[in-house]
Amino acid sequence: MKFVDLQEEYRYFKNDIDNVVSEVLESGQYLFGKQLEKLEHDFPKLMGKKYGIGVKNCTDAISITLRRVEQIKGKGFLAILPNFGAYPTAVATKLITDQIYYIDVDDTMTLDPEKLPKDLKNGVILPVNLFGNNCNIFEIQKYARENSMMVIEDCAQSCGSVKSYDSDFSLFSFYPTKNLSGMGDGGMILTDFKDDMEYFKKLRFYGQDKGKVVLEYGVNSRMDEIQCGIINVKLHKFQKLNDIRNSIANRYNKIVKGMKINKYGIGLSKNPKCVYHQYVLQFNERDKIIEELNKRDIPYMIHYPHHIPDMEVMKCGLNDEVGYRVNNKVLSLPVHPFMREIEVQQVEEFLNDFKSYEV
Repeated sequence: MKFVDLQEEYRYFKNDIDNVVSEVLESGQYLFGKQLEKLEHDFPKLMGKKYGIGVKNCTDAISITLRRVEQIKGKGFLAILPNFGAYPTAVATKLITDQIYYIDVDDTMTLDPEKLPKDLKNGVILPVNLFGNNCNIFEIQKYARENSMMVIEDCAQSCGSVKSYDSDFSLFSFYPTKNLSGMGDGGMILTDFKDDMEYFKKLRFYGQDKGKVVLEYGVNSRMDEIQCGIINVKLHKFQKLNDIRNSIANRYNKIVKGMKINKYGIGLSKNPKCVYHQYVLQFNERDKIIEELNKRDIPYMIHYPHHIPDMEVMKCGLNDEVGYRVNNKVLSLPVHPFMREIEVQQVEEFLNDFKSYEV
């Protein structure tokens, strides 16, 4: 059993992937070609946004989008982030501004809008849709409007969870393990505003205009044609694969509901839109659980082993309770759409054996 089976995923798409890679190589157009054009047209349409800008990875998507915020809000603007998980979001934000305030998470392990302070104004909120769960974007947007803030939604782990993303900017990752993925790095910024789209396209290519005049300091963040082609191949089937992922997670959920429940855990979340990028539970004695998983040859992951505000380079303002408490409890079980039936049953057997164990 593998935690993620990229080889089996390749075999599933093999003929179409081989064909599109060959097509790109034969074309001699390896950057800014028709595969990028197609992806920038089809993906935002599927996600309910007007414009898409392909970049090298989601970390670049964050920093490039924050450059737009800096242009509007000025240098040293305030950025509000969740205190749990998603190191890349925090790292990319730190590159642009030092004014970071961490907000505690709720039972979806996403930023809790009820804990947003009343006295924070005129900055940006970066909620992260962690493990496949959506944040409460409606309440976050309401707070943002009332406090003159912008919202950048990190959707790297929640692709396909909703039909329309309502934030100012929605950011996606096509890293190989994501629900919709390439075979390397890739990311995309989605927006409904043409001016923003034109700005992002300029910034991803050294900050130059179509006449190659550098108008401001930009970056080199071009998404190559091979990755775009591979993602285009997968795009028309990724909702089907999300459905398979969800069906496996729901089988686990039927067992987990019989356990002594700690309300914090994606596997126990009541969010109906979760796409289970990961199947996450919390165990009070995680080391004992890991020992048992190793005995049974069941792979697992601990994705964010360190509490963000505890790391020296990340220390900033803090509103903390849940995030700190759950950091030493979370553990992810296999839930990918290429699991064999016998592998799913093996995880089910493990969960059944631990029904009486507190999670």
